[in-house]
Amino acid sequence: MRLFVLLLLSCLLAPYEGLGQTTAATEAAAQATALQRVNQLVLERRYESAWKLLKFLDQMNTDPAVALQKTEVALRYYTATDELKRFNFRDLKLLDLSPDSLRQLGQDSVRYSFPVRRVLEKLQQQYPDNYKLDRALGDYYFTVQQCDCAEPELSEDEVFQRTIKHYQQAHDHGQGDYLSYFALGYSYQRLGQFKESLAPFERSIQLRKNYPTAHLNLAFVYLELKEFDKARNHARRAVELFPDDAHKEDAAFLLSQIEERMKTATAAKTQ
Repeated sequence: MRLFVLLLLSCLLAPYEGLGQTTAATEAAAQATALQRVNQLVLERRYESAWKLLKFLDQMNTDPAVALQKTEVALRYYTATDELKRFNFRDLKLLDLSPDSLRQLGQDSVRYSFPVRRVLEKLQQQYPDNYKLDRALGDYYFTVQQCDCAEPELSEDEVFQRTIKHYQQAHDHGQGDYLSYFALGYSYQRLGQFKESLAPFERSIQLRKNYPTAHLNLAFVYLELKEFDKARNHARRAVELFPDDAHKEDAAFLLSQIEERMKTATAAKTQ
């Protein structure tokens, strides 16, 4: 297997000279080139090939940049997992499946070891100022909650609390995007901390105005807070933005509930 990976890497990086040189600048350039190639493989949906390249680059998981890339590939593109410690991947054709269908491919015989939490926490001890590791740990705990496939000893509330802790630390140091802000808002929402969820949901929409799931969740939160006009506006936006009928129906149902609550509140005021 190692010989295959070596040959693969050699082919992938053949146009780039100086890979074997030992200067820090050359090594950094070579790594950047390899990580760009990983991104290209992911875009081509060649997830197992991307993983093999990452594994060759850093077999011992000591390089934060490579470990972060491994975390992203592992959490987003596995076909099956053993408690987010071992993973299966496949190379797909571009039009084979939607990303949401990867988990339907079934179990593969090949498993790749990558205990996400342990790797990230160990690196965090060595690089305490690398807040990308906090972002990755936030992604990890959010994935734990979503898949219910790891950390069985933790309650769901504890998983949400750890998600919040790591995302807050990452966001405080400029490491966040619309997905991490959405996940932070969702964690507060699920803990019943509705007011705390508002700012991250709003930030998620600020970063990605057409993200329907954030609009839908904001509608729910504003409904809970009895801010009906805001709830209705976000529910309407969610109905407009969702591309599929199933999610549109969910948003439309929430919109109908909001409008019903508004009628009830108005009737109560006039009595």
